[in-house]
Formats: sequence, structure tokens, C-alpha cells
Amino acid sequence: MEVAVALRRRLCFRVHRLRSIGCGSCGARWLSVEPSPSASAVSGISAAFETCGSRAPPRGGYWAERRADRDAKPGREHLDPRTHRFQAGWQHKTSIDLDGLPDQRAQIREVRWLSRNRRWEEAVNMLSLEAEPNPFFRTAVLDACVKSLQQRVAWQVFNEMPIKTVAAYNSLIALQGRLRRIEAAEDLLQRMQDNCLQPDFVTYTTMITAYGSVHDVEKALGTLQRMKAEGMPVDRVAYGAAMSSCAKAGDKESTWKLLHTMDAARLEVDVTHLTNLIVSCARSKDLARAREALMEMKERGVARDSIVYTAFVNCIPLEGKQAADAAVEVLREMESVTVPPDIHVYNAAIRVAASVGAEDRLQGMLAEMKAAGLQPNHETEVITSNFHRSTEEGQRQQQQQQPSSNFGSASPTSQPPLPAGWASAMDPATGRAYFWSKADPAATTTWERPEA
Repeated sequence: MEVAVALRRRLCFRVHRLRSIGCGSCGARWLSVEPSPSASAVSGISAAFETCGSRAPPRGGYWAERRADRDAKPGREHLDPRTHRFQAGWQHKTSIDLDGLPDQRAQIREVRWLSRNRRWEEAVNMLSLEAEPNPFFRTAVLDACVKSLQQRVAWQVFNEMPIKTVAAYNSLIALQGRLRRIEAAEDLLQRMQDNCLQPDFVTYTTMITAYGSVHDVEKALGTLQRMKAEGMPVDRVAYGAAMSSCAKAGDKESTWKLLHTMDAARLEVDVTHLTNLIVSCARSKDLARAREALMEMKERGVARDSIVYTAFVNCIPLEGKQAADAAVEVLREMESVTVPPDIHVYNAAIRVAASVGAEDRLQGMLAEMKAAGLQPNHETEVITSNFHRSTEEGQRQQQQQQPSSNFGSASPTSQPPLPAGWASAMDPATGRAYFWSKADPAATTTWERPEA
């Protein structure tokens, strides 16, 4: 009976690969099939990760959309070193005795397909149905869990591997980096060396990326120097990871220094490396330095794309309504250089307008975006809903606090309107209204209500 159920579920898996939804005929629980005695190594997975009912929607849809948009841009090859993880694993196969291991390359191809589509449950189910999964099959399943950010399941699969490959360590280190668990990533690197496994190019570049996620520039650059000390070829991918780490931390000087080092080493510099120059200016809102990076791209003859301008918009200082005007100017600049703005550029510009309370600019950009045939995505809805919620909350608080600052008035509506160019808000500490001129808020803020 158990064998029949397992075969039926395997058949349903084949059907699911052709469909994007689950099949109710295979039962309510994907991983509830008891494994055969020969598959006892994965019994913990089947018992611990039993899921019921309808499957949860795939995770990471927003970032998958961003990756697809990025990879579709000309000249933006995917520099993520994790794409070489499987190749690295096979390069180390000489340290594993393959005699007698079953040939499971077909299953590995299926798992990789599931991994790309964030269908980790089915990958784990395939592992539980395999009598003797070889190390590379287990590594592929582990990678499927990693891509879906399934921390607990990934650790379970990793711990139950009788033979741990370099690629398996690399995959799990990458997950710890994405989750900003840098101590766990460092511990895995140490365990890897304790087990006489030599870290490879992917290991070190993955560690650089992990350090970048926690803005540890010193350790990221130290890992790059370690690669050089060990005689590894430090290429454009390694420099790209290091530049990205520095850029996320807002270290503009280190990012530019790495670019000059690449030039000295005669390494090819592409749009991805140069985009990091702009990203490094986002934390400090250094628009002038970001403009300098744009000019650097122009001088090098590197075509700018929507990703470049999205990063540039994020560098606009949020200082008054002029910030929204600057965001609109970026959109006009893109049109002048024949780079059509995409949804992500508009979202960045709309976020700027929302941050400074420029509702007119926000509505104008939304209308312009829809006129260009771009439909709002989840990020757009979050930005606009948060803006309207905060605006309504501010108005409600102002109406509630208005009587306390106008004792002689019959109602809060009896106050005359403010002069043109002036605004007001309530001080939460005192409950009093204060006022300022929009043209110069710092010098004109006062408790006294201005008269027309």
C-alpha cells in the first residue's frame, strides 16, 4: 500500500511540473508518506516538515521579479558566484568515491528546475522517495531549500548528509549570509576546513557577499585579500561582490578604490560594477557623488539602464518638496537618453514623493506610469497605502488636538486659513500647534499662528 501511494505521489509530481497549482487528488499532506527502511536517512525530514491543506504561495516573488528584470538588461550578466555552485561541487568529486553510487543526474536536473521555481517542498519529497540519494542529489535538494530561504529544512538536509560536499557548504553559507546570520556562516567555513575541505572561489565570494549583508566592509575586503594570498584568481566576479558589499555599507571611498584596482589589473568593468558606485551614495544621500558616477559611466561608454537610474533616485536627499521635483527630473532625463523608466524606477520616485509629502507629484507619477502601460505592483501599493494612511492619521490628530490650542474658539474650524506657503502640525509632547514656512522650515518654525 505504501509503495502504491508513493508511486501515485510521484506521478502527481510529474503533473505538477506541468501545472503551477497543486493537485488535490494526491491527498492533503505532501510529505506524509512514510519512507521505506532504505530511506531512513531522510525520515526526520518527512516527519518534521509535514504540511497540510493548500500549499503556501511561492516565496520571493518580488525579488524573483527584480532578478528577471535585471538579467534581461543588455550587458548585465549574472555575476552571482552561486551560479557556479554545482560546477564547484563536481570539481571536487575526486575527493568522493563515486564507485557504486547510483547515477541520479536526471533527478538532479528535475530538482534544479524545482529550485529555480522555488518549489522546495517537491524537491524534499523527491529526496524522501529516493532509496540511496548520492551526495550531489542531496546537495541539489539543499540548494532548492536555500533558494526558498527555508532555514530549518536546509539545516536538516545538510545535517543528514553522510558526505558533505564543498558545494553543500557553499549553499548553506549563502543562506546564512542572506539571513544575516554571519556567525553561523563563519562557523560553517571553519567546520568546512576542519573536515579537510578546501574553500574554493565560490566559498570566498559567498562570504564576501555575506559580510556585505551586515555592512562589515573590513571583513569583506579581508576575505578578498585572503583570496589573493592563497593564489586564487580574483576576477570581475570577486571584485563585483566586494564592490557590492562596500556599496551596501555606504563606503564610497572603498567602492571607488576597488574600481581603480580593477582598472590597474586590466579587468573588464561593466555596468554592474559601476552601478555599485551609485549605490554607495544612497545611505548618505550624496547626489553629487552619484552624478559623478553617472558621468564615469558616460566617459567609459557604458550604457545606462533603468537599474542605474533606480539607484540614482535612491540618492536624492529627502529635504522638502524639491526632492520630488528632483525625482521627476530624473524621469525626464531618462526619456532624453532613450531609457524607458520601468516600474522599479517609478516606485523609487514615488517613494521619494511620499517621503516628503508631495501628494501632487505622487499622483502625477502614478498617472504617468499607468499611461506608459505599467501596472502598479505590490511595492507600489505598499508605498501609496502607507502614504495615505500616514496622511489621514496626521489630519485626524490635528483635528483632535486643535481645540486644546484654541481655548477662545467655538470650534476648530473657526480659525482662518493659513497664509499661502505655510503649514502646521501638532507637537505630540505639548499638544500645541506649531507653524513653519515651506520655503524655509528651519528658520521660520514658530508657535505663533501667522496671519494672512
